Amino acid sequence: MGFLGIDVGGTFIKVVKKDNTSFIQDKIRIEDCHKSHQGFTDTLIDIIQKYKPLKVGIAVAGLVDKSGRITSSPNLKYVENLNLKAILESTSGISTLVGNDANLATYGEYVYGNGKGSKILICLTLGTGLGGGVVVEGKILEGVSGCGMEVGHMIVEKDGELCSCGRRGCLEAYVSSYGLEKIYTKLSNKFLSSFDIIKSAKRGEKRAIESFEVLVDYFSIGVMNLVHIFNPDRILLSGGIVENYPDLVEKVKLKVKSMAFPLPASILEIGVGSLGSWSGAYGALAFAENYSS
Repeated sequence: MGFLGIDVGGTFIKVVKKDNTSFIQDKIRIEDCHKSHQGFTDTLIDIIQKYKPLKVGIAVAGLVDKSGRITSSPNLKYVENLNLKAILESTSGISTLVGNDANLATYGEYVYGNGKGSKILICLTLGTGLGGGVVVEGKILEGVSGCGMEVGHMIVEKDGELCSCGRRGCLEAYVSSYGLEKIYTKLSNKFLSSFDIIKSAKRGEKRAIESFEVLVDYFSIGVMNLVHIFNPDRILLSGGIVENYPDLVEKVKLKVKSMAFPLPASILEIGVGSLGSWSGAYGALAFAENYSS
């Protein structure tokens, strides 16, 4: 029967099934008809019934409490206030675990990716927003109510740029696709999408390169804060911006190493996650395998 991991994104639901040592991957586009409580849960039930796992783990972007209720999801409003665990278990009869996608992406890298063997692993995903998770001695650091490590919403600038969460000065307001777009607009007085800014920076366009320098400065401050709080041995970066502008990793690594206290910096490795956009699905799978309901 095996185990099943499901990662719910804005456009796709990614699925990983494990039987013994073999893996099956699947990707389902989220259509408009799925974007309601009923449509969404029906889609997940169809997936579970298709694969008939022993147990299923689900990764969702948002705050998930210990009961499996999604209390907040700024980018997936149609899942808010769903007790996904209770609904799926009562309908499918399959034991279900639900967790935050960034936490589970970190756990996926710890179990199946470049985080193997790390004592304290931090993963940061830089894309539409900024997500993060921590695994300490093989255990996800979830927080008392299940919503720890909202890295993107640490304040790095008092009364700063408006964040998607509604607050000002969050790290995500500078270190994200929309953060990069805001920085570029301020420097150039014109708008480009984050994708076009990346292309321009690769071509050597001055304002695009300067925009990345600002992003790197803020990102490095955030990473340094995490180094001083957690003293990790490994930090992995991933997400669309990292994949499309790999110079970012080396720039952040050099800046953090120069800014952080020498002792925690001396044992720190900063690298790239190996699971890419599938880290949440593999983390949800590992969650189902290794955690009890």
